[in-house]
Amino acid sequence: MLNKKSKALMKSVYQKAVEKDGTCLISQNDLLGTLPYTMQFKKSDLGICLKALVSEGYVELITTEKKGEDYYCITLQKLGYDFAYQMAKEKRQIKLKIALTVCGAIGSFIIGRILYHLVTK
Repeated sequence: MLNKKSKALMKSVYQKAVEKDGTCLISQNDLLGTLPYTMQFKKSDLGICLKALVSEGYVELITTEKKGEDYYCITLQKLGYDFAYQMAKEKRQIKLKIALTVCGAIGSFIIGRILYHLVTK
C-alpha cells in the first residue's frame, strides 16, 4: 500500500513513462518539479520513495549520474501499468462511501420524522 508521498510520486512517474512506452529518463530536479507544491518533498525523500516503489513492484529503477546531477531510468512494471486503474477504483470507492453516507442520513431523517408523527398523534 502506497502512502501519500509515494502516490504523488507514482502519479508523476506514470504520466512521464506512459508518454514514452513505459520507460522514461528523468533528472532528479525535473522529477521534483512535476510533483505538486503541496507535497513537502526533499531530494532525500525522493530516493526513499523511489526505492519503496521498486520494492512494491511498481517500477524498475536504474540510477546514474551525469555532470553532477542524478538521473533515473524508470521502467513501469505490471503494477505500474495498473496504477491508473487503481486510482480510478479508489475514487469510485470513495464516491460510493459518500453516497451511502448521504443515503443513510436521509433515511434516518425520514424514519425519525415518521416515528415522531406516529408518537405525537
